[in-house]
Amino acid sequence: MRALILEGPAGEQPRLRLTHDQPEPSPGPGEALVHVLVAGVCATDLQLSQGYADFRGVLGHEFVGRVDAADDSALAGRRVVADINASCGVCPTCVAGHPHHCPHRRVLGIRGAPGAFAERLAVPRTNLVPVPDSVDD
Repeated sequence: MRALILEGPAGEQPRLRLTHDQPEPSPGPGEALVHVLVAGVCATDLQLSQGYADFRGVLGHEFVGRVDAADDSALAGRRVVADINASCGVCPTCVAGHPHHCPHRRVLGIRGAPGAFAERLAVPRTNLVPVPDSVDD
């Protein structure tokens, strides 16, 4: 699978590389496999490429995609965007209703989770937001 990745030793300036052999994502329980249709570059991506947060992996967190597979049949084939914060759902912060502040959260393409500058990515189903047919990509 094609993907744009940041690589290199932690603590050093990362290098951008386009790869054609990135492993396919394997969605876990409660996750959907999303085929990326379009993805946008933002200031955070540019900062990450300069070493911000010492991120290594697939960049990108602003995207529109189509659900290829999900354990929720209502999502299959739907165009979606996603909340990029994948919280744990069980810590005291999440239980108190503050999942965006979860100390264990992963953030797509920024912290602990591959991003959308790839052909496909796995996203928690609860993070997906369907895109109305009246809105183009």
